[in-house]
Amino acid sequence: MSEFVALGELVEIKGGGTPDKKVSAYWGGDIPWASVKDFKSSELSRTVDHITAEGVAASATQIIPAGNIIVPTRMAVGKAAINTIDLAINQDLKALIPQPGVDTRYLYNALLANSDRLLEQATGATVKGIKLDVLRGLSIPLPPLEEQKRIAGILDQAAKLCRLRSRALDTMNTLGQAIFHEMFGDLRNSRFPTRPFGEIADVRLGKMLDKGKFRGIRTRPYLRNVNVRWFGFDLSEVFEMEFAENELSRFKVEKGDLLICEGGEPGRCAVWEHDETEIYYQKALHRARVDPTKATANFIAFWFYIAAHTGQLSDFISSATIAHLTGAKIKTLPIITPPLEQQNTFEQRLADASVVSAHVKAALDQADTLFASLQHRAFRGDL
Repeated sequence: MSEFVALGELVEIKGGGTPDKKVSAYWGGDIPWASVKDFKSSELSRTVDHITAEGVAASATQIIPAGNIIVPTRMAVGKAAINTIDLAINQDLKALIPQPGVDTRYLYNALLANSDRLLEQATGATVKGIKLDVLRGLSIPLPPLEEQKRIAGILDQAAKLCRLRSRALDTMNTLGQAIFHEMFGDLRNSRFPTRPFGEIADVRLGKMLDKGKFRGIRTRPYLRNVNVRWFGFDLSEVFEMEFAENELSRFKVEKGDLLICEGGEPGRCAVWEHDETEIYYQKALHRARVDPTKATANFIAFWFYIAAHTGQLSDFISSATIAHLTGAKIKTLPIITPPLEQQNTFEQRLADASVVSAHVKAALDQADTLFASLQHRAFRGDL
């Protein structure tokens, strides 16, 4: 069993600072200057900001040689990164310079394994931070150096597997867009004819929420804007409101309906595939029942996604105060209308990609679970 040693005995801790931002001579130099916003991966290999040698001399910042561990003590407590370049740091960061006999990557992994413990000790009304004494007092198991290197190697390999599978999942998540572009081209210069959305689907806004009339009788679950995500639904929090008998058929969501956000992120949409669930929808959403002789709901959903992310919805969104895709505007949207056979082929390719994506997601979950298990065992002395 490894002995536990306080972090302050294993490293030299160096702080940072910020040159006066009013002095232009201190900024825009060739010295990378790290802050919390640069913590995007396990390595610090570049920074958003750069300072000059004069800026270093005139402030509390310090140059940290490459190959050490940088940790935030404010805002991003629990994160850590190894700097692969010499850089300066600001006052929200601390550099940990390992003493002889302490492997850098082992210590880096040990800090990540203790991120929850550090977060529990963070204080602050708005911005959470930890005091230097908390960092110094963190207990780290310290096996012999060769054992540290062995453990670090195992954890690095497991983390690499997680990263590779995460990248594979990112690729799968963009495959639908790639298939759409391959089959239908650029929406702005499409070879296919267009029709107003109102001619392709029956589009209606949902029921107006009236909290003043809520009596707790004849309540039904309903979908809100927040429940609709791109290509799926978040049903972790579904509210209820009253629906009169003559409103049920008007506001009921059926399998195959396309629910489209009217505000928030106008155009965000998903196809409802749950035929066993009785649910209704609120006025913050449009319900589109696509005419199956003219288009498929999943094709239309991807049209909205591409249009929203290429700026093509902007001409149809009213935004005097808050962005809205009104009932009148949505019906005039020019939807491309490829032959149904091609739309059905697109849906089948999309379904095939979804199966592969599910397998990749399961593999990533498995890799994440393995890494967490290895990390737990490593710093308990069982690896």
